[in-house]
Amino acid sequence: MKETSTKTPFFIVGCPRSGTTLLQVLMDAHPDICIPPESHIFPRFSESFDDYGDLRQNSNLILFVKDILNDEQIKLWGLKISVSAFCSKLNERSVKGVISRLFELYAEREGKSKWGEKTPQHAMYLKNIKALFPESKIIHIIRDGRDVAESLSRVLIGPKSIYGIAHRWKKYIISFQEFKKTINYNDVIEVYYENLVKNPKEELSKIFQFLGEDYSEVVQDIPDTGRKQHYVKAATLHGSLNTSISSQKIGVFKSKFKPREIEIFESIAGEALTGCGYSLETYGKTHIKLKEMIVFFIEDYLLRYLNKFLRPDMMTLITRQIKFEAQLRIRKFLRAMHNPNRHLVYQSLHRLK
Repeated sequence: MKETSTKTPFFIVGCPRSGTTLLQVLMDAHPDICIPPESHIFPRFSESFDDYGDLRQNSNLILFVKDILNDEQIKLWGLKISVSAFCSKLNERSVKGVISRLFELYAEREGKSKWGEKTPQHAMYLKNIKALFPESKIIHIIRDGRDVAESLSRVLIGPKSIYGIAHRWKKYIISFQEFKKTINYNDVIEVYYENLVKNPKEELSKIFQFLGEDYSEVVQDIPDTGRKQHYVKAATLHGSLNTSISSQKIGVFKSKFKPREIEIFESIAGEALTGCGYSLETYGKTHIKLKEMIVFFIEDYLLRYLNKFLRPDMMTLITRQIKFEAQLRIRKFLRAMHNPNRHLVYQSLHRLK
């Protein structure tokens, strides 16, 4: 088993369905690099980091580590370690020290020496990430937003209307472009999904060089391993990972969407598309009618959830989502209480688990 070092960590971000999981699986095939399933650690914890107090105090540290290890998202990693054993291995009694150790444990279990993180939604928390890990590298994957829309329209996560998806993709792109202005250009690399599926070896070589890693053993296809299924199980269903890398999905929106749908997407996100180097199919400006807005609302706030109930594994999905959301809301509630005995409340909740 390789011992994890203090190598610079990296974070893979991008709008969901842009190829982040594909990139994760390919990079994880590197002999030294390990990327666990999505952690969602910043959306689930960043607002409450300060609420745990000084982690040099045992009671505060133990409470924070308990919450991290018992988080429903982290439990999917299958780590088997006690709170006391975890704390005894810390190099630094801080939020950064705890999070680093969490990823190191996973990497050690897999016999890897360097860890990375992939949660698409972390694109909205990059300032938090760089504040905590100023040395970190950021890998941003970009995909044609219209192809992202076609993919998102078929899965359970996110909005379902062309209107809702266009706004979401635009938000991710603009958010990252604004963040990029605030950091050293040597700390970030942008990868295009289209280039990755056309020339995986070339693109992965660039990424590993960016990370300062040997890329002589870069894989050129999706490895058929149990770890690939581990990612799929821990995230949203990724049927595309069961097939070889292919460029067939590039421009798929042209045959899947009606001209009016493309027109609406480009009217909302046209500048973001051209800013990323994608050409438009329309003039990029159109008036959206009230009747269309009503349909979009129904698609995003009714049909989206109705589809979940029609799935055969509906109860499993709903139970999982409820557990994730309930756990997060409890933490937010306790933070809002500003209760001087908040730690006692936390401890009582832990005893109920």
